[in-house]
Amino acid sequence: MIPKRFDSLFLRLLLAQVLLVSSALLVFGGLLVVERNQLMAPQYAHMLAPKLAQAARMPADARIPAFGVSEGLRRHASLPDGLKLNVSQMPAVLDFSRELRLQGIAADEVWLSLEGTQTTLWMHVKVEGTAPVWLSGYAPSLFPHWAPRMTVAFLLLGAVLTLVSRSIARRITRPLSLLQERMHAHAHAGIQGPDGPNTRMTSQAPPELIEIDRAYRLLAERLQRNERERALLLAGVSHDLRSPLSRIRLAAEMLPETAENALGVSAITRNVDNADRLTASFIEFIRAGVVELNEEVDLAAAARRAVAAFDRPEAELALRTPPSLCLQNAHGLLVERLIINLVDNALKHGRPPVLVEIRQDAESALLIVSDHGPGLPQDGGKHLLEAFARGDASRNLPGFGLGLAIAQQTVLRLQGELSFDRPDGRHQIQVRVPIRR
Repeated sequence: MIPKRFDSLFLRLLLAQVLLVSSALLVFGGLLVVERNQLMAPQYAHMLAPKLAQAARMPADARIPAFGVSEGLRRHASLPDGLKLNVSQMPAVLDFSRELRLQGIAADEVWLSLEGTQTTLWMHVKVEGTAPVWLSGYAPSLFPHWAPRMTVAFLLLGAVLTLVSRSIARRITRPLSLLQERMHAHAHAGIQGPDGPNTRMTSQAPPELIEIDRAYRLLAERLQRNERERALLLAGVSHDLRSPLSRIRLAAEMLPETAENALGVSAITRNVDNADRLTASFIEFIRAGVVELNEEVDLAAAARRAVAAFDRPEAELALRTPPSLCLQNAHGLLVERLIINLVDNALKHGRPPVLVEIRQDAESALLIVSDHGPGLPQDGGKHLLEAFARGDASRNLPGFGLGLAIAQQTVLRLQGELSFDRPDGRHQIQVRVPIRR
């Protein structure tokens, strides 16, 4: 199992190639040993035949030196107990037995047994004029000795194969990495779609990936066009609504101030104010997606301005922040509006005191807004997290409307993360954004 932080398509492909080449080398080495033994088996049989005939006539447990057999040949009454393998039908053994028959020795069974750390060869042989006997001997020639030069050769071969495999895997996965970078950059760039075809990809990628990149670019351009048209539509509608709303407010305020009109005028004014705030929210939502992020913003100062705008006592709204914490490539009004929206949600739908905290964590800034109230149902946090994952946090949750959608879009453009938690029954919204982008 590859650890997640090291897991990638490149490493998987490289590992697969290394395993494939290693398996091929093992199979090739095994076949080489088998072919070598089959080629040398008749020669060994021809040289061992006189010694085998002599050993078959020895007393039990006697030993006789023999070429290629360490510690010589020994005679036994039967096979030993323990782990052993019948190799009588292997190609090299069949050639070995065939050559022995030409020398007047019949070997009808051949076994290999493991004795300690060495493998012993056992043969059931019959020489003319004698009874069948078991002969054994350690034959290292069956399993070639591992020489130091073979270690050096395998290390060099492994290094060459690793470099070649790495080059092939990198060449295959590099275009995918480039496409992933473009998609990731687009995901954090709001409605700004990717630029033209990637020249590095077109020069390296196979035709299928080039087509995927082209289709993605067309899709991103269409999304960008649709977002711009939607922004223009919302901006136009929001702007056009303000004139009739102002006229309605003016007409309501000019009605005669009588007891009969007071209730109606109050209701008209209240609804006009709600509609005006909603229109302002639409305009903010549009601005959050298109405003340029080209300023250095002091997050601590923006938080102090946002908290001061609510004009609440410290027992209801408190701020805990360092003297200064600057964000690169941001927008002051956008960051300040982000904090205002989060604090407004906490004050409206939570229970005071509300605490706003600013922290610096490694290369990122952390904004935490928490309250002490049960404004959401017990499982509201779970639903809200699911809504964040779907990108529609403004739906299906009472009290979390367009303001939180604006906050979510702002955090996305700042390449940050927005999360919801319920520590000790409290509501807590955390915003983590990189200090430099």
